[in-house]
Amino acid sequence: MLLFPKLAGLVLIVLINGETPDSTVGQTVGPDGPQPPPTVTSDPLDITVHETPDRVSISTVGQTVGPDGPQPPPTVTSDPLDTTVQAPCILTLQPPKVVVKYGDKASANCSTTTDHIGMGWEASQGPVDMKDDVQLITWSVDSLVEWGIKPFCFMNPNPDKQCKVHLNVTIYKTPESVSISTVNHTGPMIEGGQYELQCDIQNVAPAELLTVSWFKGDTLVNKETFANSIKTPVNRSATLQISPSRADDGAQYRCEAELDLGPEGPQPPPTVTSDPLNITVHYKPVIDCSNWTPLINTSLDSFPFAVMGKPQWRTKWHQGTSRIPSTKRLSKKDSGQYSYCASNKIGSECCATNITVEYGPEFDCPSEYESREHTLFLANCNVTASPEADVSWSRDGRNVERPHNLTRRDNGLYKVTAQNKHGTEHHVLTINVLYGPEIESGDESVEVYEGRDVTLSCTTEGNPEPEVKWSFNNQSKTTGGRQTTLTISGATPADGGEYTCTATNTFGSQTKRIFLVVKEIPDRVSISFVNHNGQMTEDEPYELQCDIQKVSLLESLTVNWFKEGTLVKSKTFTKPTKTPENVLDMLQITPSINDNGAHYRCEAKLDLGTDGPPLTVTSDALRITVQSPCILTLQPPKVVVKYGDKASANCSTTIDHIGMGWEASQGPVDMKDDVQLITWSVDSLVDWGMKPFCFMNPNPDQQCKVHLNVTIYKTPESVSISTVNHTGPMIEGGQYELQCDIQNVAPAEFLTVSWFKGDTLVNKETFANLIKTPVNRSSTLQISPSRADDGGQYRCEAELDLGPEGPQPPPTVTSDHLNITVHYGPEIESGDESVEVYEGRDVTLPCTAEGNPEPEVKWSFNNQSKTTGGRQTTLTISGATPADGGEYTCTATNTFGSQTRRVFLVVKDDRPPLPLIISISLIILLIVIFIICIIICKKKKQSGKYDVQPNDKGLQMMLL
Repeated sequence: MLLFPKLAGLVLIVLINGETPDSTVGQTVGPDGPQPPPTVTSDPLDITVHETPDRVSISTVGQTVGPDGPQPPPTVTSDPLDTTVQAPCILTLQPPKVVVKYGDKASANCSTTTDHIGMGWEASQGPVDMKDDVQLITWSVDSLVEWGIKPFCFMNPNPDKQCKVHLNVTIYKTPESVSISTVNHTGPMIEGGQYELQCDIQNVAPAELLTVSWFKGDTLVNKETFANSIKTPVNRSATLQISPSRADDGAQYRCEAELDLGPEGPQPPPTVTSDPLNITVHYKPVIDCSNWTPLINTSLDSFPFAVMGKPQWRTKWHQGTSRIPSTKRLSKKDSGQYSYCASNKIGSECCATNITVEYGPEFDCPSEYESREHTLFLANCNVTASPEADVSWSRDGRNVERPHNLTRRDNGLYKVTAQNKHGTEHHVLTINVLYGPEIESGDESVEVYEGRDVTLSCTTEGNPEPEVKWSFNNQSKTTGGRQTTLTISGATPADGGEYTCTATNTFGSQTKRIFLVVKEIPDRVSISFVNHNGQMTEDEPYELQCDIQKVSLLESLTVNWFKEGTLVKSKTFTKPTKTPENVLDMLQITPSINDNGAHYRCEAKLDLGTDGPPLTVTSDALRITVQSPCILTLQPPKVVVKYGDKASANCSTTIDHIGMGWEASQGPVDMKDDVQLITWSVDSLVDWGMKPFCFMNPNPDQQCKVHLNVTIYKTPESVSISTVNHTGPMIEGGQYELQCDIQNVAPAEFLTVSWFKGDTLVNKETFANLIKTPVNRSSTLQISPSRADDGGQYRCEAELDLGPEGPQPPPTVTSDHLNITVHYGPEIESGDESVEVYEGRDVTLPCTAEGNPEPEVKWSFNNQSKTTGGRQTTLTISGATPADGGEYTCTATNTFGSQTRRVFLVVKDDRPPLPLIISISLIILLIVIFIICIIICKKKKQSGKYDVQPNDKGLQMMLL
């Protein structure tokens, strides 16, 4: 076991005299010896020290000088070297370091694992007497106030030895105050000037652990630390150099003192922050200069471009070398280049602006213009405006081109519209185009039934209005004046022939000829069976025939069929004829037992239009007889099946027969005579026109049958939704059409298309269609979206409602959603119309606007822009002054319009009344005097002399 482990491995270097040593130690041989002095160094000697010896001697060390040197090698031996090695001091402190606030409690433990004859604490506060029967001893102070305290723990391993270990103690005090001020400066700062801010920290310790941080707003701009070993409280100052710009006007600076006492200190580190220092920056005016386009009669002092500067500036206007008063109101002739200058006590700024005076359209145009047809339109119709106006012509509410080469179609009243951004003006101009008569084309031949009235028309156009006359067989038929029609009452064959009308005015005449044909009515109308006599069999098809003899004007003929007075069919003919003809029309019927004894009749109806009421000739009634019913029952009576799926039905009877079976394009069943029930079945039904029927023969001369109602359906392959002739966003209030396309569906007559907006049903559409095979169908929906519909979703849903026999619920296919975007003009939220603020305080005016696209928001005050750029939804006024009071205007604008809101700002005086100021000052003065008296009395009680004497138990202080 090593007694002195720190000396283990000790190397002793012994100096010897030799000729050629391997390594050297400097040896002085006097000024006459070789220079530098010869040096010989021994090899290292390792020694091991055990606990027993207190003394170690060093003996000889040989120096080898090589085989050519003297033998044996020369040897030099030192005197003995006595060394004394102490035993180690094994003491542990917990904690090894103490950080404590001045006046607070502090403590630490000292422990050892070795035997001893006593251990204790030495300290200027809280010493602990030596004890010999403990392995741990505690130092503790209730209120640590000794700034230079250096306590240490000691231990005596034996009567002749003592070891000790010092406790690292840091006593701190947070600053009493932290304040910020400007150095050698008061009042506003000038842009670009150099200024110094100072941060004063009062009564802080230890200063070497102090860090001062500088902030501009919430941004750290500098840090400073202090190299100082003074432990007691001191005052410290830090400075910051600044050169403010106009953007710094109203900025706040502050400083923050932090004691970083390490991991043993409080966390987070103690911090004291100064009050903020507001700075005011004065700078020369800056003009947001641009060209200006004011309206006529606008004064120069309405110049809208912002001037920024501090303190308040004055402005001047010049045109060339002439001074122009700012109250001058601009006229049309005042457009040109101007100089606009602003100045304050810091400096001045000028800008050159081109002013273009704008005004709405003005007309120089006649109210009437008359000329012959096919001449040039030479009317002078001039429009002046700034900016140049868009000029358009309209007639009868429709836009037209400005007339050029006049025709009769140009006759009429015109509205000329001139429009620019400052207004719209209208002028009414009447154009009168003169031309000769022209008769409208019309029928060259007119037909009328004998005995009816007929009117011949001769519509003519001309300017001035022409006179119209009629003649027949060279005889005048005119009753006088402008006779554009000729009426013949109760036409007879003698009235037939050629009629002439003649139109005349001062520019010429024109003639038209019309041939009148007088015709007879039909002779006879009759009804009969086709290829049948006697009784009819239920559910068998039959054909009836209607004969119309010698009918003229076939293009006006309609044949109507009636069953017991009810119209069952109507057919209109369109073939034009000149001579009478015979006409046939057919009616298909399939009678039931309920039709037994029913009466059918047909009628021929001639629609003569304006010639008079229709002419009608009716046949006699035809009575039909229907045989007894055929007793056949189908189960189910109706089959609804998906295309390609299996289908079946039973046919049964309760009467005797000689055979029954099924007729069908798929799955027919041969006739059987020994059954009362027979089944039709198909594994895959693919015939869209399928009309199966069950038949039965009660006897050799009779057959009855019943048809099975079969519906084959196919659900839509796809359903899609789209807009018609439109892409992109929609405009609020516009008209748009949505289309739903349904592909490959059958039968379309059972199809219903439902339109949904979100989850709300807005429309339904059905289709009248007897086509059985799959078809494509489309449905449309008209919408006029509002802003509430922005982001809305539309969808359409195709449903096949096949009745109770079909699948339940009915098959439905839904389109994807169609999202719509709606653009609309700005709308500003309502708010306070008047806002009050005390002088010197900050105030914010809000202007929240909604619109799509998002509107740009701008502010103005006294016709000067207050906008700093972009979408400025709030306007902040820092340190309000009476000059800031007045009406502020915010304007929200997008491509679909603009809206304006006005807010009136009232700046109130924040200064309290003079009597109140005096009263508060007296109260504060009395409080300060009272506090000073208390402090002086307290110090007198604590003053005196102290005698400090050591004793066995430590230090005691006695007040003398």
